[in-house]
Amino acid sequence: MSVAYELKQKRSALIDRLQQLERERADIQELMGALDRVILSYEPDFHPSPTSGCTSRERSRKAKPSSSEVKAAMGGVNKRQAVLEVLREAGEPISVTDCAAKFAVKLGIPSEPENLSDIAHRLSAVLTQLTTAGRVRQSGLFDGRKVLWEVAA
Repeated sequence: MSVAYELKQKRSALIDRLQQLERERADIQELMGALDRVILSYEPDFHPSPTSGCTSRERSRKAKPSSSEVKAAMGGVNKRQAVLEVLREAGEPISVTDCAAKFAVKLGIPSEPENLSDIAHRLSAVLTQLTTAGRVRQSGLFDGRKVLWEVAA
């Protein structure tokens, strides 16, 4: 095996780990926001610290700029070709979320939860088109609910 191949494998593993940490961070922020809302129902004067996560209002304000950022970044990209490349490079069946994360890295889009959600939504339609064309196929489920995708042989 070549050094470049090994380095690419290591880089891919680091990207996967980073994406996992970002998803965990988003989940924790969501839980903390829920706790803040419950605390506010018991204690109306409660002011969560900045590390308590985003409130739903802050999240909705952030979602709009990232959506336009994603739209602008994906505008001139051949999404079908890019999705096929991501699936080939993965070398194994991956979920739409993982595909979106790899797609974001490829385009240089920040891997924020709002961006990944928007990208995943857009790529779902592309994956459906590629399935109809016989280029990709569903390859089982992950965690019993997330569909895994792979390039059709």
